[in-house]
Amino acid sequence: MKFKKIITGGLVLTGEILFCCQGFSMFRRISLFAFSMSAYLKSFQSFVSNRLKFVTCSLFVTCILSFGVFPATTLAYTIQDLINAPVEEDFTLGPGKAEFILEPGEKTTKMIHVTSRLGRPMTFKVEVEDFKGSETGESASILLGDKQGPYSLKDYLQPEVYEFTLNHGQKINLPINISIPQDASPGGLYGAVIITTVPKKSNAGENEGAQGQIQFISRVASLFFVRVNGNVLEEGGLEDFSTLNSKSIYSSGSIPFTILYRNTGSVHLVTYGIIEIKNMWGKKIEEIEIDPYFIMPGSLRTRELKWERPTSLGMYTAHLRLNRGYKDIIDEAKISFWILPWKVISISSLILISLILAIIWLAKNIEFKKKK
Repeated sequence: MKFKKIITGGLVLTGEILFCCQGFSMFRRISLFAFSMSAYLKSFQSFVSNRLKFVTCSLFVTCILSFGVFPATTLAYTIQDLINAPVEEDFTLGPGKAEFILEPGEKTTKMIHVTSRLGRPMTFKVEVEDFKGSETGESASILLGDKQGPYSLKDYLQPEVYEFTLNHGQKINLPINISIPQDASPGGLYGAVIITTVPKKSNAGENEGAQGQIQFISRVASLFFVRVNGNVLEEGGLEDFSTLNSKSIYSSGSIPFTILYRNTGSVHLVTYGIIEIKNMWGKKIEEIEIDPYFIMPGSLRTRELKWERPTSLGMYTAHLRLNRGYKDIIDEAKISFWILPWKVISISSLILISLILAIIWLAKNIEFKKKK
């Protein structure tokens, strides 16, 4: 009876520990398994000779608890050495943007990659923040620091580690765990994983370069867009299409266009489209492709594009066709503008005036005699 109580207690304790630590990496779980086995061996030492079957059963159940019933939900990070990595005095982070469609209660993992090209060892800090769109269209996204965003994701993002060190030419593959709560409302959730350089400290405890030197700290963000399935509101549309500052006359063929799109829904939208350019006779002369770009919920985004064309006199029309990013709805708008190259016009006018004056002078000063 005493032996059975020891086995039962040990198994229950192991199960509780593993259940609480199911987000640990495989290395930690193996360490925990070894610890549990050590405790069992000590407890069973006096019973091994005549209770071998029970011990074998205990070991088998422990293995199942460690690796079967509670599988690891995270991947351990890895560090790679890159060959002939150039020194660029910077580091790279990818991907810059990641999108997910998840159900309430669903979990997933996304790997991000940080590569050091600093030319020296550097420690990096991993932070998580919310971000939102701009109400004035000045910025595509705004990081919120310690503040909670209107569509907060930061509490559901968990990096494998929060600090690491890379030598020059090393790349870390870092898992980011995403865990959506069971009671999450349908709609968009938005957060950013930010990688920041940590200045090396001197023996005095001050950052190197603090005395008489400027110490630069770099921050790069990877944006996470999560859409929680359910009854979401997709709503938005084109607010304005114009040339920059609504200018209508240009002296060159470099024409800047401005597109304003407002998202009034509860999820981000990805819009795209084309601008068709026609001359004064209605002939299409060029088509500008608008690559897909995102607009955060409850925000306005400004998109600027340029039409580059050699100097060409005349009136032109720009026809915008913009897909809203949902239900294949297309918004359309047209604007007209003139290209009047002043230098070409001035030189041409000067030549024309000179010819007219020359003809008048000749008419007044040269006498044409008729032949008899």
